[in-house]
Amino acid sequence: MKYLFIFFSIFLFANPIDILNNYRSQVGLNSLQENPYLDVAAKKHTYFMYKNHIVSHYENRAYPYFFGVTPFDRAINAGYPSRYVVENISRGEENYNKSIKDLFSAIYHRIGFLDFNINEIGYSKLYNFYVYDMGNSIVVNACKTYTHLRSGYIGVCKDKNKIISKKDYSYLIKQNPKVILWPYPNMKNTPTVFYNETPDPLPGIDVSGYPISILFNPYYYKHIKLIDFSIDGVNYKIITKNNDVNHKLKYNQFVLFPLQRLDYDKTYYIHARFLLDGELKIFNWEFHTENTNNILEVTHINQTFYIKPNKEYSIYFKPKNKKDVIKGFRYRYLSTIKIENIAFKDSNTLYFKASGYGKITLYTKDKKVNLIIKDK
Repeated sequence: MKYLFIFFSIFLFANPIDILNNYRSQVGLNSLQENPYLDVAAKKHTYFMYKNHIVSHYENRAYPYFFGVTPFDRAINAGYPSRYVVENISRGEENYNKSIKDLFSAIYHRIGFLDFNINEIGYSKLYNFYVYDMGNSIVVNACKTYTHLRSGYIGVCKDKNKIISKKDYSYLIKQNPKVILWPYPNMKNTPTVFYNETPDPLPGIDVSGYPISILFNPYYYKHIKLIDFSIDGVNYKIITKNNDVNHKLKYNQFVLFPLQRLDYDKTYYIHARFLLDGELKIFNWEFHTENTNNILEVTHINQTFYIKPNKEYSIYFKPKNKKDVIKGFRYRYLSTIKIENIAFKDSNTLYFKASGYGKITLYTKDKKVNLIIKDK
């Protein structure tokens, strides 16, 4: 956490609603509108997390600034009349663009942003804490209106006993696409990596590839059977409702996790077949991963690269196994060099820019990289 049609042009947008609407528009989903009550709920929870140094969807009454145990408790306490609330949270990113991008790499959170049944949102950022609370205005209006229905959906309004019609509950779902593929077909600048999420869909694996998901619209498909789902040239694991260790996925949600980080600047091909209410459907598509500036790929313990001054580079430590991430680094350099920037791009990639001439030596836990700058 955009484009008229290149994924990273999303970085032109600073407003998270614009960012999310551009993501959602790529797969044909309805747009989101801001809701003031959901804004209040998001702001209250951001403040709670920041003050208590906690990242969680739940609040404890014993802690200061408590506003409600669950996301829908907080929404109701803020004045929102519906319990139908989807919440995403993150911490550590420098802006909304990065927060939302990271949440799209985290499969359970991606599914929240691509929900078929939301059309409004409240959001908040406090330092590097982020909260996004999403709801459904049709359900809200139904919660305000109906009092004597005998059948429909119960438990979604502030008054738990209130019933809303199936027509109102399903109105948005019916308008949205039958299938959502992500990365979407021909998506450019697709991220390459997944690290972690709470709860963790891949326990014991610290670095893997960007997840591929297929979401079927529950309004149109009731009986879904997976036949096969694959990515060319990469080992992978398929997660469904039946084997999801966190019991988060529903019957209509299917995820393929590449078990190795995807390569930069490469096209990947996906193949899937499903029986949808007894009818065979085939999905074949491709996407292309992001490139990065002047990449230096580190594959050995001790490597030397010759670089030019005043040019930005990326040092990529290609993971050798599922645990291979950079937890820290140090460096030294000659007085003839000025380091303009050196920092993490992600947990396997550093970026830097330097001027002058001479040698920079960079150390991680198990690797040494020599960067020799030649004067112009």
